[in-house]
Amino acid sequence: MAIVHNLEYVVTLLVVLSILVVAHEWGHFIVARIFGVRVDDFSIGFGKRLVRLGKRGDTEYNLRMLPFGGFVKIAGMAADEEPLVRAKDKAFGNTDADPDAHELPLVAENIERPASLQDIPPAPDEFGSKALWKRSLIILAGPFMSFVFGYVVFCLLGFAIGWPTGATLPKVAEVEPGGEGHRIGLRAGDVIRSINGQPITQGGQMVDIIHNSLGKPLTLVVQRSGQTLTLHPTPHALVDADGKKILDLEVVTPGTAGVSLGLKPGDDVRGVNDTPVNSAADVAKQLTQARGKAVKVIVLRKGVDDFMTLSGQLPAALAPSALPLINTHPVGGLQFQPAQEIKRVGIAESVYKGNFIVDKMFATLGAMVQHGQLHQSAGGIIRMYQFTALAVENGPVEVVSLAAQLSISLAVFNLLPIPILDGGHLLSFFIEWVRRGKKMTDQQQQAFLMTGLAIIAVLFVLIMTNDILRTLQHQTPQ
Repeated sequence: MAIVHNLEYVVTLLVVLSILVVAHEWGHFIVARIFGVRVDDFSIGFGKRLVRLGKRGDTEYNLRMLPFGGFVKIAGMAADEEPLVRAKDKAFGNTDADPDAHELPLVAENIERPASLQDIPPAPDEFGSKALWKRSLIILAGPFMSFVFGYVVFCLLGFAIGWPTGATLPKVAEVEPGGEGHRIGLRAGDVIRSINGQPITQGGQMVDIIHNSLGKPLTLVVQRSGQTLTLHPTPHALVDADGKKILDLEVVTPGTAGVSLGLKPGDDVRGVNDTPVNSAADVAKQLTQARGKAVKVIVLRKGVDDFMTLSGQLPAALAPSALPLINTHPVGGLQFQPAQEIKRVGIAESVYKGNFIVDKMFATLGAMVQHGQLHQSAGGIIRMYQFTALAVENGPVEVVSLAAQLSISLAVFNLLPIPILDGGHLLSFFIEWVRRGKKMTDQQQQAFLMTGLAIIAVLFVLIMTNDILRTLQHQTPQ
């Protein structure tokens, strides 16, 4: 069964990456065609050709042996990149003539090995004959299309398939590394059937029992891939990012102010007027400051799987005795994220959520760069496989969401000013512009591209090492 699941994860990852690279290459392709540049080959996969899908105009469409990405062969780029071929041969010690060597692209472009064309002016339909701004747009079109593809997928996801509603299900979405859930062997996709002999039918019921069982041994009956397992965890106190214990702020008596807002005994207060609260004093402070004003209180209510927003108007005179009485206690947890109910939404809400997700992605990226934490989230093919496995276990929404996130990440990565990436091409065009149209010499370009190869090789080793260490140290979610 494990082999079948692993194969499913691998196939899913290959399909996702192929779609993303084809979308990226289609950006290069369509803008090249718009500017009258001939495109000789548009291939899905790389390596030896398996099937010739057809030919339209000057472009041949092929399916190749290795189902990992794809490429376009733009007429005239081979001459510009001939130094890259020699740089690759020099770096890897290739001296013999391999007729298939040119079918192995370094990143996303297939590179031909022509005779030297340095002294022959490019034909009118070749890349090198076009103005600098047109060549720049052809290169920029790949990352741009990757971003557009990811953005559009995020914006349409809620309308086409659905978005998580916030309502929890009695199912594991992700197990945090190093926590109690990880220790007992919980995995993404596990369904919690009972706790201490009590049948579990709702996610909120599961969360309430675990939260209120701090330090108490539990017996979980879990269903996994048709098998029934019995696990024995003990919930530990949950802590926030600063290491402080997370508290349940449970309403004992709502008081007249709480009654006017709709608070009930047992409600767990999470926020007041969009401000998170972490203690009874925080709740009292926020409510007191809102005297005579409209107030929104965010609560979790027993038997309800989603957050509730309670609204009301507080009186201008608010005595301390009118405030709700709140009991605080640490929250127990098994350090796993429960799955959420998926629900389709209207197109306007779907686009709004898509914009929110993309904004949050770039805000998070900016914060990581600012605080020097980018290396902690950087990952290679191993990490992509691990997150693909999580996504597959959590359903199509997570798989499509992961594809959109990877597509935007591909756009950002390809814009890095590293020779052989799209950003490296743009850097060479900037150098050409600064030199008033004078291109780098063949020797300068070879050194430029060798530098890019070295940088990519170092990044590959560092990222792969980071992935392997995280895996061996059980620092990856399950």
